[in-house]
Amino acid sequence: MVMKDRPGNGDAEGLNKACHELETAGCGPAAQGSFVADKPQTDADCGKVRESWSLLGVLVLAVSLGPLAMSSFIPAIPAIQSSFAVPAAVAQLTLSVSMWSMALCSLAYGSLADSYGRRSVLLGGVGIAIAGSAMCALAPSIEWVIAGRALQAAGATSGFVLARVIVRDVYGDSRAASVLGYITAAMTLAPMVGPILGGYLIEAAGWRSIFASVSGIAVLLWLLLAAQLPETRPATAAAAPLFDLPGFARLLQLTEYRRYLLFGTMAQSTFMAFLAGAPYIVTQYFGLPATAYGFYFIAVPIGFAIGSFTAGHYGELIGHERLLYLGAGGSLTACLVALWLSLAAGYTPWSLFLPMAVVAVCQGMSMPGAQVGILVAAGPRSGAASGLFSFAQLMVGGLAAQLVGVLIGFGPVAVTAIITCTSALACMALLLTPRPLVSQQRGG
Repeated sequence: MVMKDRPGNGDAEGLNKACHELETAGCGPAAQGSFVADKPQTDADCGKVRESWSLLGVLVLAVSLGPLAMSSFIPAIPAIQSSFAVPAAVAQLTLSVSMWSMALCSLAYGSLADSYGRRSVLLGGVGIAIAGSAMCALAPSIEWVIAGRALQAAGATSGFVLARVIVRDVYGDSRAASVLGYITAAMTLAPMVGPILGGYLIEAAGWRSIFASVSGIAVLLWLLLAAQLPETRPATAAAAPLFDLPGFARLLQLTEYRRYLLFGTMAQSTFMAFLAGAPYIVTQYFGLPATAYGFYFIAVPIGFAIGSFTAGHYGELIGHERLLYLGAGGSLTACLVALWLSLAAGYTPWSLFLPMAVVAVCQGMSMPGAQVGILVAAGPRSGAASGLFSFAQLMVGGLAAQLVGVLIGFGPVAVTAIITCTSALACMALLLTPRPLVSQQRGG
């Protein structure tokens, strides 16, 4: 893997210019020069961290914990429903409530990371995930599973929120999108393995074994983080209250930030609605075993890996603004195809999973640019900006997932109608919001 700064053209030049302005103003890592806690004090030491394969590996694992916990657990929702004899809408709360928990914690993680550093907050989050996983494995009732899943997800989301902030700390704005593209492509192994692992564990040892396995993986991750991850918070990072409502309001006043926030939120909701409905379609609508869901699902993370690699390798050359439009248009087209197939004769699982693989390619191309866009717009408040972005994605995604749980009785068309609506809203966020000006004032 070679990560080089390449001269961009078109939109990439504008983004790189804005990034350079931020760095020379003291907002980017290249201009900061001094670091707190364990961060290297010299340019040579900083370069060692920047090119460290072990650091990249730990970040991939940290980001992967949440997707692994969720993707391995989702095939178990029908089994959990059957185990406790509850309605589908109640069992679906194990997913949607955990997403709302992740949303709230995303706000706190961003602010805490700005105030106290990335390393300690990330270690604490993984510790919470360990406790939640154990709670689910031992749960005596559906209420305990819902609460444990909320705790597990709240802890696991720390990696999801903080990894992109750490990447910006270490690599700077101009390289962050490319590095995030590589990390995202690598982390797609988790949702590829998760459903298959979950399906086999359900059939071999029951659904509780999934949570026991995730708990063991989280313990290993905690040990690796403690040994490998340095503190990367810049000395110029602004401290913030736990829930900095005025600061969040100032971020939302920025047209550029709001544009990327709306796009990323609705794109994520498309994926979460699919995740909520796909296990029921496979196991109940088609009557297939839980392991079948894992094999069908492999096409989706493969697609996401292809899109993420495209963003990482060609993003600066093509321009992340162009990738945003291509991703939004391609996702909507694929969702419309999925909706049409759900109403046609001869419906099969591939009628849902193949269009969603195309959606995954499109989101893999577009999401790194949206993630960096919110960080560039926020300036030195990158932790809070990342947290607010995750909050919006997870809160709205949880609502979409719960809506699927309520409407799943209508069959596959309930899922395809919802993902088509969310994809259309993602396109509208780009088309109806004015294109950002790189010279506009940044949030602070």
